[in-house]
Amino acid sequence: MIRNEDEIRFWLKRVLTEENLDDFSVNILGNSEKGDGYVGDIVFVRLTSAIAHSPKEYNLVLKCSKQSETLRKTTPIKEAFTNEIYVYNTVLPVFTQFQRKHGIENPFDSVPKYYGRFTDENTEVLVFENLKSAGYSLWNKKNPLTRKHINMVVEEYGKFHAISFAMQDQQPEKFQELHSDLQDVFKQFMTLSAFENMFSKGFDEVCDLLKGDLEDETLIIWKNFRNQLNYIFSEMCQQPDVKKVILHGDCWNNNFMYKHAADNEILPVKVAMLDWQISKYSSPILDLSYFLFACISKEDIEDLDEILRLYHKSLSSHLQRMGADSKKLYPLDTFLKDWKKFDSDEVIDFADAVENGGDVGAVFSYDVKDKTSYKNRARHVVKYVVENGLI
Repeated sequence: MIRNEDEIRFWLKRVLTEENLDDFSVNILGNSEKGDGYVGDIVFVRLTSAIAHSPKEYNLVLKCSKQSETLRKTTPIKEAFTNEIYVYNTVLPVFTQFQRKHGIENPFDSVPKYYGRFTDENTEVLVFENLKSAGYSLWNKKNPLTRKHINMVVEEYGKFHAISFAMQDQQPEKFQELHSDLQDVFKQFMTLSAFENMFSKGFDEVCDLLKGDLEDETLIIWKNFRNQLNYIFSEMCQQPDVKKVILHGDCWNNNFMYKHAADNEILPVKVAMLDWQISKYSSPILDLSYFLFACISKEDIEDLDEILRLYHKSLSSHLQRMGADSKKLYPLDTFLKDWKKFDSDEVIDFADAVENGGDVGAVFSYDVKDKTSYKNRARHVVKYVVENGLI
């Protein structure tokens, strides 16, 4: 849905109260492409203050909830936006304060600048700095990430997860209160819609594509793994012995933006993590495995043990800086045991499909046209997962 200027001005006047902008102009630069956001739309805006002697300019991104009544009734859109607002308003500021208390010089801060939110009965809007104007860009989602990109994200996840472990150890009551207000939005999607069927279809498609490429036994093991989906999404992470942290939750390629070196367009120097709508309290393995298996190359998956150790080294180092001990809170052997235990262009517009009588789960079950690329990306993941006993 294309948002109009009056609507955007109304939202921004209420969000940017601390910026002292009595009068300003709004220039809508563009909208997200069809299908880019399943439960929300993105609007790119340039705001200019009307103060003649010292005009201010803001390049902003507005993340706006879909307003389709049918979609809002059949999916937890409001809950997803409420969850993300809670992360930006409460969780991340508390994490920042905790790190500052310990004098951390290189804290976890890999998120876009957040200005605030507007909400009413049928609308949720979050306002961020436009990272593109700060030199960040998305990686081409058709290509696996380079090893340097992988390492950077893994190290940031180590720092991010370390804050939860340290707070649980040093401020258990405060941390309990902090994570208890997070909702399991993904579980709500699974309950309300035929998402499990979508995942099952994906397993079948991969098996059909890889017939003749991988041994039949490997494909049978992979296909049977779909029978464990409900256990993985609901029961496994609820076991009392599972180590838990506050998660990012949505770890695919398009939810990371990278700033690259001025003299090298593929050398990352900073990453920002986007989209915290399905953030929840669960095993750190969920963030790590989702990210790695969604973004890794065939070459780097062969070196996955080293990548896992890099994650744990980052987590341990950040814990130490916060006065905590990883050997007590999350030792390497426990992490590796947990890892063993747990472990596109062709999109459909979410709102349009549901308004036209479609099922929410079916929206994600579209056919992949570029079968060759899909096959090449899937082959090394299936082979690694089965050969290393992760299923």
